Amino acid sequence: MATATLENIDVNKLSTEQKYALAILENLSVENVNQLKQQMKLGKPGVIGPQTLNALVKLCQDKGLKLTEVGVGEFKAKNQLGNSGKHQGVIGPQTANAYFRELSQSTKPKSVMPEKGVSTDLNAAIVAAANSLFDMCTTDGPDGGNNACAWSLNHVLSKAGIPALGANPNYVPSLLEALQNGRGKLVNRSEAKAGDLVIAYGEAHIGIGLDDGCRTVLSNSSSRGRFRWRSDTDFDGYYGGPSSIYRLIR
Repeated sequence: MATATLENIDVNKLSTEQKYALAILENLSVENVNQLKQQMKLGKPGVIGPQTLNALVKLCQDKGLKLTEVGVGEFKAKNQLGNSGKHQGVIGPQTANAYFRELSQSTKPKSVMPEKGVSTDLNAAIVAAANSLFDMCTTDGPDGGNNACAWSLNHVLSKAGIPALGANPNYVPSLLEALQNGRGKLVNRSEAKAGDLVIAYGEAHIGIGLDDGCRTVLSNSSSRGRFRWRSDTDFDGYYGGPSSIYRLIR
């Protein structure tokens, strides 16, 4: 994974908040660092300097995220990330990407919010984000990308400016629970549209329908560690049963 370059940073002189901000940025891909820099209206892509750290600290404050030992611990607990032993208070790639997803979320304009539980604009945003992230490396996800389907799905939602799905954004059953409790609507295959979410039999996998009927589904490829598996609705029969299809409504 290509990372950003440090410039004019003396680690020994950083505050606790700045050190945590640096840990987040150092554990993100340069692409994600640049996305945050663009969001914070900063120049010099690919470079992390003092101004970048201060801007990220402020962004975290604006989002209600405390970059303190207690705050980081609470964040890791909320996202069900390991925070004991050698992992206590440590921001690694998985935690950094959880911060990235939350920090890069934006509020959708009211004009594209769903009406009566259905929003074609929301679906269109999901499809556009999924296509833009095709072949994304998922090795920063759980188990080095082997179990990164839910992680990938939430990465797509983040790219589309949609809040993360699931109390545990890396666990398919947690995403399904959120869909069943107000975030989604179960749809028949005949009603399925591009941008709907496809959940494999046994809640074992999740992907995004790319066309009406969700005949083509894009999801994480565990064997490749890439967001590039194009399958049919039932994931080419890999999970031994029929998939279910949900439409995100908020």
